[in-house]
Amino acid sequence: MRVAKACRQCRSSKRKCIRSDSYGPCVQCSKRQIPCSGKLKPIRAAQLLPCHVESPNAQDDDDDGANLPEDTVIELVEHYISKIHDRPHSLFHLPTLRTSVRKGALNKALLLAICAMGSRFSASAEIRKLEHQLTEKSKRLLLADLENICLETIQTCVLVANLCAAIGNSSSEALFFRISIGMAQIMRLPLVDPGDTVVMGELKRRIWWTLYMADRWYSSGLDLPRQINESERSTELPMEESTFRDLPIDQLALDTPWKPGLWAYMITLVDVFGPIQDLNHRIVQEHVEDEEIDRCAYDLSRKLDAWERSLPADIILNEENLQLHKQKSNGGPFVALHLGFHHYSTLLYFQYLESKGTSTSTTKMFAERCKYHASSYSALLKFARENEGFKAVYPTVGHMAIVSSSVLLHTLLFGDEDKISSARNSLNANFEALVELEHYWPSLKSMV
Repeated sequence: MRVAKACRQCRSSKRKCIRSDSYGPCVQCSKRQIPCSGKLKPIRAAQLLPCHVESPNAQDDDDDGANLPEDTVIELVEHYISKIHDRPHSLFHLPTLRTSVRKGALNKALLLAICAMGSRFSASAEIRKLEHQLTEKSKRLLLADLENICLETIQTCVLVANLCAAIGNSSSEALFFRISIGMAQIMRLPLVDPGDTVVMGELKRRIWWTLYMADRWYSSGLDLPRQINESERSTELPMEESTFRDLPIDQLALDTPWKPGLWAYMITLVDVFGPIQDLNHRIVQEHVEDEEIDRCAYDLSRKLDAWERSLPADIILNEENLQLHKQKSNGGPFVALHLGFHHYSTLLYFQYLESKGTSTSTTKMFAERCKYHASSYSALLKFARENEGFKAVYPTVGHMAIVSSSVLLHTLLFGDEDKISSARNSLNANFEALVELEHYWPSLKSMV
């Protein structure tokens, strides 16, 4: 029956508000799969985030699912922080982000992009269904103001690129990454302004390195040339994450000794990842002699070994450091660093699983290394899933788990008898991880 008072969604869009259940959503909201204010506890206007950008189409604003209660917005932002931030990208100074969200001072497109990513981890099915609407609204607002070249626009582009990648839209992913890199180059982002606070300088640095790393990832998938040249690489590395997180927004100089953080080691590691991609690309696209492949692989192998040896005592992967970084709220990024190391190593040695005619001692050694890193990746991912404080649920984890699984499957089919049981257990662990990840990122199903 028709109720005397329409819900906010129907009232704003001038639709008839009809409901058969006084406590359930109205027919229109149920059909559009959006939260209905007639079902949810009424929220005063003061409780909604005031950050708003006018749209020429008022009905679109109502349909975007963006007018979420403040506590829901904060929850989605926290999901993003705890599960995504500092893993595939590092874009924010967390105290500043949280303050801006609570004050309603964050750019609307950026806020929607963060909420879209965080919505995937909500316990509420209704909130999870809003991910597409939140993403599309963020994208529309971003494109409408694309000439506003600033940090918030770059941050939004990076998040929208990741959201496109999450649904398998690699062309749009590349487009938004290229826009963000172009803006960063126009702003000369690697060059920190002398008048910047410590936080602003570090934030610029982290955004630039995020783009540098993304440039190595997305360009490979579409066989595109990289946009950031090695000559643009000469900028300072990011500082230790806990130090950055604790900095006051207005501090003009660092009052503690500078120390490289986890992201600094991610960057030096991705310096090896780029050449590994290039080598694998050459092997597929060109006729490369085995001797040349072996020479390049050996050189890259030495660089990976040197990177691992260069790690300071508190960055080495062991039980003590896992707990140390968990206490610092850096457990997830610490795991992400070492998952990346095992994945890049697996990619380098992958070609040596199949014998190329005459097997040499080097070929056999590289094949064993490939199996070792694939198994180590699986073991670390299993640990992260079974222990609080080490979340590894960003999309590329699934891609890397599939590569690990392909090596484990090779061992299961062709390996020695004494390694089959271990490979089967690792494959099962990877399968369980992929089932969980598909819940958040359905596009993984097509990859599997």
